Amino acid sequence: MSSPDGAYVLPDSFDDGARQCGANILTALDAGVAKMRIDFDTSAGDITYTTLRNSLPIARTLMLMLAEKLCVEANGQPAGKLQMLMPDEGTAALVAREWAPPPTVHCASIARYRVPEDAVACIVVAPTSLDTGALDALLNSEPVMSGNVPVIVLNPQLVNMNTGALGLEGRQMLKRMASEFPDVFVLQTLPGAAITRKYPDKYAIWQEDPEAPGGFRFVRDDPKRPSAFAISEELYEDTETPGWLKELKSLINSLQRL
Repeated sequence: MSSPDGAYVLPDSFDDGARQCGANILTALDAGVAKMRIDFDTSAGDITYTTLRNSLPIARTLMLMLAEKLCVEANGQPAGKLQMLMPDEGTAALVAREWAPPPTVHCASIARYRVPEDAVACIVVAPTSLDTGALDALLNSEPVMSGNVPVIVLNPQLVNMNTGALGLEGRQMLKRMASEFPDVFVLQTLPGAAITRKYPDKYAIWQEDPEAPGGFRFVRDDPKRPSAFAISEELYEDTETPGWLKELKSLINSLQRL
């Protein structure tokens, strides 16, 4: 699925999206981007599972792809270890046991984490508002500040979606993410729509269309990332706004007042 001029492509499967995501991360790293944000959400607004649960499949795929590319020198010698940082020790232990990661990968909890000397990059998986302090400590560490150890934040959820609560640390982290972490890859599915981005291109908006090849048609591009509410209002302005969109608009308005 692509735009009429071929400039934008909507992945047609998880594997296709994962391949594009991994390739774009490597492209950004080669371009000198040392901090980046990845949003890979194929839930289409379904909140049956948590963001962490939904993030684990793509996290595992990226782990294998990036470990192969970043952790081995051209001569076959190990270059260091990829750091997979989970929100809690239980998830880190589960991942280390069930994923059977290669020896070039280290799985840990972000809480009280210290960057080891052999780190080649850190992937922070689905950090929440509870992880703001630990994420801030990671970003302020010397290996990260110097740019020697890139940080990839995958599917951050820094606002408590149940309460809309956002403390001082949370506000500061949101500002930091916005200013320091470009959206290197975005695949966000919504009810009847999708938003994509591959750094350094613009964002692309897609609308579900049963008659279009692949079931989606390209609507337009945008230099700034549009909100889910803005997209749904634009594409479905002639229909009654669903309840979940009204709640989302209320939350967005509250955050914009901060």
